[in-house]
Amino acid sequence: MKKIKRLKCLLMLTLICGMMITALPAEIFATESVPSTQPVPATRTYKVRHVRQSLDGSYKDPAMMEYETLTGSVGQMTEASGNKTYEGFQALTPEQVEIAPSGDITVTVYYARKEFTTYFKTGDPNQDFYETFLYGTNQSTPATPNIPGKIFTRWEYADEAGVSHTWTPGVQPGKDMTVYAQYDIPFQASYTVNYWYQNATDELTFTDDQKTYSLFDVETKVQNVNTSVLYETTSKETTYRKYNSAKTTAANMGKTVAGDGSTVVNVYYDRPVMTITLVYYDTTTGIEDHREDYRGIYGHSTDGIVSLDRKYRWTTPTNAHSGRVHIPREFIKVPSFMIDDYNQEYHARILAKPPNTKIYTVYHYQNPDGTWTRDMLTEKKQFSTYDYKNFYIYFSKNNAYEAKFYYWTNSAEDFTTDVSASNPALNAYANEAHVDVLKNEQPLNDYDGDGETYLHVYVTSLQYKLHFINADNNPVSLHYGAPLSYANTELSNPIKPANIPSHYVFAGWYTTARMDEATKLDPNQKMGEEDIFIYAKWEEPHIKVTVEGNGATSALPSVIDIPMMGSVHKELPTIPSKTGYWFAGWFKDAAFTQPFDVNESLAQDTTIYAKWIGRPQAKWEIRYVDEAGRVLANATQGEENLYSVLFATARNIPDYAADYAHKNLTLETDTDTNVLTFVYSKVRTYWITEDNQNLKDPEYGTKGPEKFAGYTFVKTNTASNGDTFHIYRKYVPNTGDSSNIKLYGIILGASVLGIIFIVVTKKKKD
Repeated sequence: MKKIKRLKCLLMLTLICGMMITALPAEIFATESVPSTQPVPATRTYKVRHVRQSLDGSYKDPAMMEYETLTGSVGQMTEASGNKTYEGFQALTPEQVEIAPSGDITVTVYYARKEFTTYFKTGDPNQDFYETFLYGTNQSTPATPNIPGKIFTRWEYADEAGVSHTWTPGVQPGKDMTVYAQYDIPFQASYTVNYWYQNATDELTFTDDQKTYSLFDVETKVQNVNTSVLYETTSKETTYRKYNSAKTTAANMGKTVAGDGSTVVNVYYDRPVMTITLVYYDTTTGIEDHREDYRGIYGHSTDGIVSLDRKYRWTTPTNAHSGRVHIPREFIKVPSFMIDDYNQEYHARILAKPPNTKIYTVYHYQNPDGTWTRDMLTEKKQFSTYDYKNFYIYFSKNNAYEAKFYYWTNSAEDFTTDVSASNPALNAYANEAHVDVLKNEQPLNDYDGDGETYLHVYVTSLQYKLHFINADNNPVSLHYGAPLSYANTELSNPIKPANIPSHYVFAGWYTTARMDEATKLDPNQKMGEEDIFIYAKWEEPHIKVTVEGNGATSALPSVIDIPMMGSVHKELPTIPSKTGYWFAGWFKDAAFTQPFDVNESLAQDTTIYAKWIGRPQAKWEIRYVDEAGRVLANATQGEENLYSVLFATARNIPDYAADYAHKNLTLETDTDTNVLTFVYSKVRTYWITEDNQNLKDPEYGTKGPEKFAGYTFVKTNTASNGDTFHIYRKYVPNTGDSSNIKLYGIILGASVLGIIFIVVTKKKKD
């Protein structure tokens, strides 16, 4: 039994030593690629063919082809693109190919003929129609419209400059067109003219593009269809509303009256520039010292721009005894201080003395809802009557407020909220009327004799109208500063006009006729210093069009959202791409039995399907021959799309190397077979020493290593061209040189470990 265990240990030791020897480094040369005899270039040039579709639907006409040459890296993909622009054509997505070291590469970019639509507007929407033709084909003669009481004369269209021309059927141009029927009695249509007034919040430095406007008037005009629009210009000007000719002309360039009433004209008026000049004097000599000018557009706030220094007494340009303490809140006309309609001056002739009387004015501002309450906005100011024995004040009306009533009390807190003409305690006030506050150096209406008087002035906020455009709601009057939400009854219940289709739904209020997201009405917007016009938006309920591309390689929307009764003409490309196929149209069913027209009106959710047909096929054959043309293997054959480019790999034929491992082949013809040939050279076997000396003559074919007296076989290398090299080293007797010390050390160490194991095992048994 002990002998058996010892024998097992020895066997294990032998196995370990064998594994260690096997694990010693060894070089193995192998390759899975096809050997080739020709050097592989880093880059290659290739051609790109840009070919336009002929009228017969083919892509074979040399006159419709154009070429360019590109350079690419071998092993990378070509980078052809539809970079040519041809009127009436759309580039399809090209099919790229890997660049091989050899062979013809001509990548084809196809340009398909597009279809274009002519829309015929008859003047009766129920008779309007359209016709679609392929670019370059002959248009047919359209049907003649039948409008009661009118005799059709011709079709007309307007060019880019707005000039009218007669349209007749001919060769389909590369664009969509809209043409209008003309009659012996011209067909007329209405159009809208919007008049806009610049907002007072604009800065003086704003360009026409930066300026903002609010609508102040709307007109509806009627005139012959397809004629140039007309609008008022200077007739709506006032002193402080000036016609902006440049902006208006640019906005309406080339506009004509559309037969469907959709034409909108915009006319712009700007606020003039106002100047406030502060004139400073030498208060000792009374001679003018210097001036300061401050400018802003009419109605712009003066806050932060200009104010009156209270150390001076500010008077009018012509009367040193008439003045004011505060600058107007806005750049507006201020009586007595105007030099002309746009310039006003405030003169600081002397220093202001401290108030010598206790005369106070308390301003009460009407609430935005039109009420008067104890918590309404109140402003208290003390007057300086200087050294005058008699003094009066007056109040000027502006675009926001107007003083209506006044009366006297003994304190600022003692005031009434019963503000109306029926209150006998109140005095009616006329604009800029004088109110005496000092007589013979005594304050008036000092009822308790304490030397203080309080003049309470009730300031009403002016009312302006909120107009509802494209809705039949009546205008609503709102006070200056009132939020538009005060008109909530009308805002929440828009009345649909008769000209809006019954199935349309309300889609919100907007501040401009553009009715885009940026102009959506904010109900917290406040009534300003002029009427406000808002637009009701009505739209068809939206539907969804699901697009099934059926493998399309070009980008397509998955779902298109459009208004009910709208079309996908603008949202859907008419010629998508799919590798290896031609587009054959859109269909309403997966079986392709119901064609779909991208111009047709849709009333419900719809799914459309792209149909594809195969391209013309071309036969190809790959041959494998030697340098003498002898066939080495059966040819490979197949079919692919005409003008496609193959990337072919050479066969691995024993004892032979191909000229190139990979080649390209462009399938140029569909009448003959397109042929690609790999040419092979027979490989050789060499038996050489490490210093490249032949041990025997080379032989054709792939042979194994042999034994040679005095030499030891080292390794086998295979060259890229398939040649085999068996390498030998001159035999040197083993003298314990350092080259084998490591091997002997490993074996010796393993042996010692084995002996120790046996001895330890024996002692345990004993």
